[in-house]
Amino acid sequence: MKYLFLAFLLISFSGNAQDLGVILDSALQSGEKQQYFFSEAKKLINNNKDKADYLFALHRYHSIRNERDSMLLVEKELIPLLDSFSDRIRKSNVFERIAYYYESAGLYDQAIQHYLMAVEEILPTNRAELISDLYRSLSQVHRLFKDYDKAVFYGKKSFEAVEFEEDKFLTYKSRALNIIGAAFSEMKIPDSTVYYYNRVLEFIPALDSMTVAPTIVNAGYAYLLKGDIEKARDYTNAGLRLYEKSDNDYAKAVIYINLGMIENAAKNYPLALALLDSGIVYTEKSQYAELYTWIYDEQSKIYKATGNYPKAISSMENLLGIKDSLFVSERAKVAKDLEIKFQTALKDQEIKDREAEILEKEQSLQRVLILTFLLMVIVSLLITVHFLNKNRFKKKQQILQKEKELSIKEAYLHAALESQETERKRFAQDLHDGFGQLISALQLNILQIRNKTNLEEKLITVERSELILKEMHSEIRNIAFNLMPATLIRSGLKEAISEFAHRIHTSGAVKVETYTHGLEERLSEMQEISLYRVIQEWVNNILKYAEATSITIQLVRHEDEVSIMIEDDGRGFDPAILEKGKGNGWRNIQSRLQRISATWELDSQPDRRGSTMLIFLPIPSKEKLIAIKQEK
Repeated sequence: MKYLFLAFLLISFSGNAQDLGVILDSALQSGEKQQYFFSEAKKLINNNKDKADYLFALHRYHSIRNERDSMLLVEKELIPLLDSFSDRIRKSNVFERIAYYYESAGLYDQAIQHYLMAVEEILPTNRAELISDLYRSLSQVHRLFKDYDKAVFYGKKSFEAVEFEEDKFLTYKSRALNIIGAAFSEMKIPDSTVYYYNRVLEFIPALDSMTVAPTIVNAGYAYLLKGDIEKARDYTNAGLRLYEKSDNDYAKAVIYINLGMIENAAKNYPLALALLDSGIVYTEKSQYAELYTWIYDEQSKIYKATGNYPKAISSMENLLGIKDSLFVSERAKVAKDLEIKFQTALKDQEIKDREAEILEKEQSLQRVLILTFLLMVIVSLLITVHFLNKNRFKKKQQILQKEKELSIKEAYLHAALESQETERKRFAQDLHDGFGQLISALQLNILQIRNKTNLEEKLITVERSELILKEMHSEIRNIAFNLMPATLIRSGLKEAISEFAHRIHTSGAVKVETYTHGLEERLSEMQEISLYRVIQEWVNNILKYAEATSITIQLVRHEDEVSIMIEDDGRGFDPAILEKGKGNGWRNIQSRLQRISATWELDSQPDRRGSTMLIFLPIPSKEKLIAIKQEK
């Protein structure tokens, strides 16, 4: 962590005779007496400069303890004081601390905002090392935000800030090159990654071992990307030995995750899972939420490789959940909760600091009371107006809701009708183009049998007719399968999907694999037909648009749900385009899944290959089915 390394000093002092700076240093460096030291330091404040020193140290203390609400509380008084002294360096440091808090919490947009505020303050000082460090932090956050172009841009800005400085800035140069290499690493460009890490290693022996420790760890991951397992393992284990005696939980978590990836690539699956478990332990200690995405993704790959598909799906669900929490719902919730805590702490502190002043300001209090009374009157009037309009607004909302529901139903009905019409046209076309031509050919053969007098020629014509009849039989079977597979009605969803996949696979167009577990008991007819049609529609879309070479269909029945995962290695896409599309395929899929109360999730991006569709169908357990039958 940035601010957690503190030297421990034992300083004795006697009351007000001690220097304020010495007491504040003791407050930051002592193990259990921080509150006592800060209390004594507060007694020595004689002017605004002393107050700024005291608040700056207090802000650092709360930053060390990861107490964001207290940090913001201190900033309310500290920032105006630093502005009055034009102290840009310490003001930049304040913004940097709160930015790092947001970064570790996964609130990357707010972290970027505060890092940019810190850069704005530090640039006029021309302090190359501080400018480099802030640009490096911006590169790190953009990398976590998966905005790799900006990550590389700010990494290069970090290096340029100290590029032509003296050797005392070698540490800052190495950090900048490290962060550029990390960005290329996540962009899966191993040659560029290794290039920047090797530039760092050129500084040895000018740099000490712990300074180049991050580079050694990162180089291990770069060699993993290049496919060199032995070098990847050697570099990463070397990094682990350097960090073993440190208190850097974040670094240890990264190392164990990287080792898990390496052993997965080497097909040492039990060892890989054990290393990822160690990664989880240190991730929990570091409280760095982003690392969970790497762990769950790697677990899913291992379980899939070992054939443990229920756990693979569970890890994929955890991955989707942590992604959502980092970028949507959890970010808003955390930010809201922290803001409430901050407001509460702010009010409590203001009450404590101004208890004495309240007694001297009775007239001001009276004005506040009068103003409060007036506000209450206004609020009462607004409430009265609100109740007068409440029913009207409620009715209007109900009408709008009904109109919206009708519009949705009409859209789904229209999609269903168009789908039926399309099926009829396709069925008619199949009969006309295939079956109709075969009937015509058979008729010609029958006429030839009548007209031919030679017995041998008649036999040849009869044989040709038999071949045509076999072809007609095959054509009828294909048409019937497209309308409603007999296997689905007779044997159930598991066998129908296997037959469907086999037909596509044997055509040679694409490799299709199916995996099923726990589907010995059949679902209801509505559920099986709906799921079959959805899988058929989605696979046909993959064949039509994705340019895939392989498709995997997994069906797993759990205690209370059936989960289906359809993966392909084709072109990715933006899921939002499905809602905007003019075709009815996606509407049909949604309509069928809603009809059986199923939910679904899509994981695909335009800038990468491969897409995944997850479907979850809730089903009652055996105990619930028994209870339902008993009630009937």
